[in-house]
Amino acid sequence: MTYFDSEMDSLNGDPAKVTLHADPIDVNTSLSSLAAAPISLDSILKKCGDLNRFHVIHYFFINLISMSSAVVGFYYVFGAAEPEHRCRLPASVWPDDTQYYPINRTHETMINAYIPKTKDGTAWEKCVRYASANPNDTLISCPNGWAYDRSIFGYTFTEEANLVCSREPLKSWLATLMQCGGFSLLLIGLFADKFGRKKITALVTILLFITCVITQVIMQWVPMTINTKFGLLLLNQFASGLTASTFSLIFILMLELTSSAHTSLAGNVTLVSFTIGETILTLFAYLAKDWQILKWANTCFIGLVLPYLYFMPESPLYLYSKRQYNQLEALLRRIAQTNQRKEIDWYPHYQEFIRNQPLTLSYGDKVPFCRKIHLTLANRSIITKLLTIALLGFTSLMLYIKISYGLAVMKISPYLGILIGAVVEAAGYITGNVLISTRLARKGSFVLMMTLTIVCVILIPIVMKHSPAATVFIAQFGKYSISGAIAVSWIFVPELFPTSIRSGANGFFIAFSRIGAIVAPIINTSISAEYQPYTSYASAGLAVIVVLLTLLLPETKDKPMDDVADYEINRSDA
Repeated sequence: MTYFDSEMDSLNGDPAKVTLHADPIDVNTSLSSLAAAPISLDSILKKCGDLNRFHVIHYFFINLISMSSAVVGFYYVFGAAEPEHRCRLPASVWPDDTQYYPINRTHETMINAYIPKTKDGTAWEKCVRYASANPNDTLISCPNGWAYDRSIFGYTFTEEANLVCSREPLKSWLATLMQCGGFSLLLIGLFADKFGRKKITALVTILLFITCVITQVIMQWVPMTINTKFGLLLLNQFASGLTASTFSLIFILMLELTSSAHTSLAGNVTLVSFTIGETILTLFAYLAKDWQILKWANTCFIGLVLPYLYFMPESPLYLYSKRQYNQLEALLRRIAQTNQRKEIDWYPHYQEFIRNQPLTLSYGDKVPFCRKIHLTLANRSIITKLLTIALLGFTSLMLYIKISYGLAVMKISPYLGILIGAVVEAAGYITGNVLISTRLARKGSFVLMMTLTIVCVILIPIVMKHSPAATVFIAQFGKYSISGAIAVSWIFVPELFPTSIRSGANGFFIAFSRIGAIVAPIINTSISAEYQPYTSYASAGLAVIVVLLTLLLPETKDKPMDDVADYEINRSDA
């Protein structure tokens, strides 16, 4: 029996007041207010202050994890960038030919004699040179290696490992392995549903940090062949893919820390924080101009969040779904006190809420974890939703990657390109958040933003032949609209599932999104330019199917995330 219950029993239905933690409570007023409306955990979170000082403090630190995901995820853009390069001159002609651009007129004359020009005559060929200074001589590959331009990206791993020309396909593994690391979310999401958002986030973050530190120490200070270093960097990139898991977990945690009235805002803040991480990574790359220094800067940024992991709160919805009522009460009190709410504002409601919990919930803990997964997969409604969100995630990120090339056709700084892209993304995320608060709600907002994306994807191959500038504008508008669609889907998808399987379902969604991110560049590089428009039309057709399937999903706007469906699986097995 709780302290509040014993005090209520001592009244015998007659006295007017009871003291709880030095706060006077009018019993008649409290009971009448409790009976006025059904009590849910969502309503209690509102009474504890569902978006106040507690949330501002923790959202700030939690979003450092969101930023670190972008910092790590975009490392490949700069650390493994392909700088301008050409074959080195023969050692007998120029012994120390390491600089891409001529250092004097004589050097320029020798480069022009040995290195053929491209067809448009604007640059030197990257992978061949003449065997001698005779322009009619045989073209050969680069026996002495390459001279690289460090003026933009500095010293990249591409230069150190010579991942150009015939070795260029190896470079794509650095991006692919990081994407593959994101598939760990299929298991990590399930573990978060079993053991908690906080515990698994902390475990994965620490594992990521330790792996990165160990591999980077070995790469930098232990002598090894370049192939061994390449293998270690691949391992480092695979571990870096775990940031997709931490981002997913903290995204769910952000949604579950507040009430349904503010879930969209919480999710939007996390997504916008991701774009801030892109900006931070761009700054790091601009200052470092060295792939190893950039790696260390990224790892140190991950290390910034390690002390906070101890103070990070658990999700109240997770505690509720596991019926850990003591921990739930302690967390709610912590939230209320930080938000300067009195006990009378929330505690009587919480006590009534606990007393109204069905006794059948006590059977839930007897369901083995594997049995619960089996029951989930046997639920036709859940399977239908999982298959729909899998296609939604795959298509959304595939379109995002496909359409993000827009600025590449313009001769601008890659640093400026990333910054512009981050601003466009943030604008799309904010627009998505605004739209879902209107009558369009979740489904209507997603359909609108995805439809705009479809139009852009269809227009790009048509306009590209006539106007590069218009192509860039349409591509960036497409990136804006697909970012808005992604923002809506990231909030919509978690709300479709009960707390007991929410993290695992979201992991399934993100894993298939990763497949889309891997497939998009493969399609672009394996299909010739003349057939590229057909890939755009096919992608648009797939997006149309996604829009139609989305219309079949239930609307979740203003629906509390502590729905009784949390216990549907438990009850079916009891």
